[in-house]
Amino acid sequence: MSVAPRSDLARAALLLAAIEGVLALAYVASAALFADLGVFRDAEQPYGIDGEAGFNAALILVLGYTVAAAWIGRRWTRAEFERLRGAVEATDDEWARWARRVHTPARAGLATGAALGAACGVAVNLVSGWLLVESDASWTGHTVWTWLLNTPLFGVIGMLAYLAQSAGVFREAGRQVRVRWGRREALAPFARVGFRQAALWLIGSSLASLLFVQADVPAVVAGVLVVTVGIGIASLLAPSRGVHERLREAKRAELAWVRDEIERAGRALRAGEGARLPALLAWEEHIAAAPEWPFDVRTLLRFGLFLLFPLGSWLGAALAERALDVWLR
Repeated sequence: MSVAPRSDLARAALLLAAIEGVLALAYVASAALFADLGVFRDAEQPYGIDGEAGFNAALILVLGYTVAAAWIGRRWTRAEFERLRGAVEATDDEWARWARRVHTPARAGLATGAALGAACGVAVNLVSGWLLVESDASWTGHTVWTWLLNTPLFGVIGMLAYLAQSAGVFREAGRQVRVRWGRREALAPFARVGFRQAALWLIGSSLASLLFVQADVPAVVAGVLVVTVGIGIASLLAPSRGVHERLREAKRAELAWVRDEIERAGRALRAGEGARLPALLAWEEHIAAAPEWPFDVRTLLRFGLFLLFPLGSWLGAALAERALDVWLR
């Protein structure tokens, strides 16, 4: 598994810091202009921070991360797609069509994804407000900021859902890979792009667990987190589904051929001419053991570690909230 270019990671980190800084500054400035900075404090809440203010701070973090992750995820997807050219049996026209879908997604599709995502964000806000029995907001601006942050967050997620069509390109390309038994390095981009996209989703889900600490409707937050983990797992597998189908089909065909050859060699052995049989049996064992997915053990282990991040962070957030409740009771 190759390491992502450090320049891309550095630029994504700068983008994240810029978004966080602008949003945090705007939030504080709005409080100073329309109320006072005391609205961020509440002595009865954990850490002395107003509950809605803490929730919005977590939203700012998650929104900034989501935008930065979308940017770097696109960079990685494009780079891995270009590395596939030598491994795929495709015409120049077919490759050009795939390249357009990866490099220049339709603006109308992006706008539709953003609109649908924003609508989901509005729905989540409405459901949260309906489930909330009573509001103890110290400042109406906190609620306004929740809407201002949550709606674009889901809009970006909607755009990411549309951009997931890139996985469709990888699936189509995977169905046309050149199968070379024993030489699987050319298939690494399929596994790599899936792992990186899944890692971005799982890290984001881990950060979103911070919403548990201050959320008045943890059931809604938990539902969103479960969905994001599901998307992360799907992101790992989606780009490799096509190559999986191709490997499975090629494996079945190769096994059918070698077993026919073994049957013929067995008949020849009975006639005193069985020199090919040991080689055929060894080849059958080799093909039967060949994996049908492009993942190696290291990739799966790393994915398992990333999967522990959201699970551990959710549990940690829940336990921390419970401990604070008991301690402050």
